Amino acid sequence: MIKDRTDLMGRFIPDVLVDHLLLSDPLLEFTSAVVVNKTSIHCNRCGFNCEKTKCKLPNGIFYCPNCIEMGRIDTSMKLVTVPEANDFMIPPEILTWKGHLTAFQRDCASKIITSVQHHRNHLLWAVTGAGKTEMLFPVLKWAIEHQKRIAIASPRVDVCSELYPRLQAAFSNLDMVLLHGKSKEQYRYCQLTICTTHQLMRFFHTFDLLIIDEVDAFPFVANVNLKFAVTHARKRDGQTIMLSATPGIKLREKVIKEHGDVSYLPLRFHGHLLPQIKVHLSRNWRMKLTKKKLPKILIKMCQHNIAIGRRFCYLFLKSKT
Repeated sequence: MIKDRTDLMGRFIPDVLVDHLLLSDPLLEFTSAVVVNKTSIHCNRCGFNCEKTKCKLPNGIFYCPNCIEMGRIDTSMKLVTVPEANDFMIPPEILTWKGHLTAFQRDCASKIITSVQHHRNHLLWAVTGAGKTEMLFPVLKWAIEHQKRIAIASPRVDVCSELYPRLQAAFSNLDMVLLHGKSKEQYRYCQLTICTTHQLMRFFHTFDLLIIDEVDAFPFVANVNLKFAVTHARKRDGQTIMLSATPGIKLREKVIKEHGDVSYLPLRFHGHLLPQIKVHLSRNWRMKLTKKKLPKILIKMCQHNIAIGRRFCYLFLKSKT
């Protein structure tokens, strides 16, 4: 049961979870949890629309079946919030990470900060291993300095759990919270939130800076309700940074069309290009293997890679013809 107004700042919480004494606070704002239309209902928490006949309870109340795993909300409830106040204590040393970005990483990091400062969204398109998390450190530092409230969200629990300790180490003087369905950590008001995209449904016009990792990954990429949650969790004048190793052309065009920016880094942090897969035809390789022999072309390539100290991997694929 929520008893402190601070725990409602920027949140979207059913009134049944708020202490009855707090509900009389004049700073609280109330929104209908579920709106009933002529033939359908609309959920204000997740944005889901449902036919009335499919979500009516025996007592005549309508509920949202889409976000029921987060706790049922229905037409008898209100969603409660307190406007975000950005009431944060800024630590004297914000970024405690002592690493260094490469020239390419610094260029992308600089472009991200410029986008945010000019109130533009940004897509960071960088290959796996390019150091996308580290490239966010400068903009996170800037946002913290300016008392912005920040969320880093991912569709996957494992990504959130992996990001959390890395960010704790990089910003060791900053309080932050990790939120997902399997997390044992309780919500608390703090400047930086790491969460799954589903958890964004519990926020309302909260974040000045919202970072979505793996923006093209399941389930986020095809889920209109999660995109609704992102729109509602971000402040009206807030910015979104999207991270992806493989953004489709539609996403890139959409960002540009909506006056956003795109930065591209095709190199990993060590500066080497990703290996290009090459196909070589070798006849009767299966028969040679049964005789404990290797195809000559394979021997030649192995010797070459060993000589130059390169890691390598070969796959034998059976032809369909």
